[in-house]
Amino acid sequence: MKKSLAFFIFSLIIFLCNQAQAGRISFGVKGGLNLASISVSPKPIDVAEFKTLRGITGGIFFSVNFGSIAIQPEFMYARRGTQYEAYIDNGFYNVHWHHDYLEAILLLKWSIFRLGPARPFILAGPSYGYLSRATTVIYDIEGAEVARADSRDYFRKGELAAVFGGGFEFKSGLARFSLEGRYRLGLSSVALTGFEVDYIKNRSLTVLAGVSF
Repeated sequence: MKKSLAFFIFSLIIFLCNQAQAGRISFGVKGGLNLASISVSPKPIDVAEFKTLRGITGGIFFSVNFGSIAIQPEFMYARRGTQYEAYIDNGFYNVHWHHDYLEAILLLKWSIFRLGPARPFILAGPSYGYLSRATTVIYDIEGAEVARADSRDYFRKGELAAVFGGGFEFKSGLARFSLEGRYRLGLSSVALTGFEVDYIKNRSLTVLAGVSF
């Protein structure tokens, strides 16, 4: 697995260097808001409801352009997880899962047509996420933190997902600005041990703003 990943990264770097020499490649940064949640089967009976967890996301990307089609590798950070209410020691508390992922994403982007100064696009592709940190944080009903614990041993380090989305690009001088929305569908279970469930999968909606040159 490690040799295959190293070979893929090496091949990608060679490909990007060749396309940069041909003038087809652009480089950019992007960031935004991530609305994360999880899908669980079967749902634990002691949890009222899994709620959306707000977090940040951002990183760098390369765009290799072939007319209206582009190949876009990205390297991103994203906070995922969920929050829910739990009854602990004769009281109700809010429990947050803060899962920090480093992600490698490979997208195929299609710029549909021009709409005045804007150019709408759609994109899709696979994502591989590495769990760099997992923390369970407990808050009281007033929002004060009362406890936290490292929970990496309960979750898998790697995760596969599919990414779908669309947005608009605006060109101004040498810079190209973008605004987009995405849906990320977890394909593999992140549960490792200690859970009496069949699977736990990540879900998220993301809004991103970016600039490239």
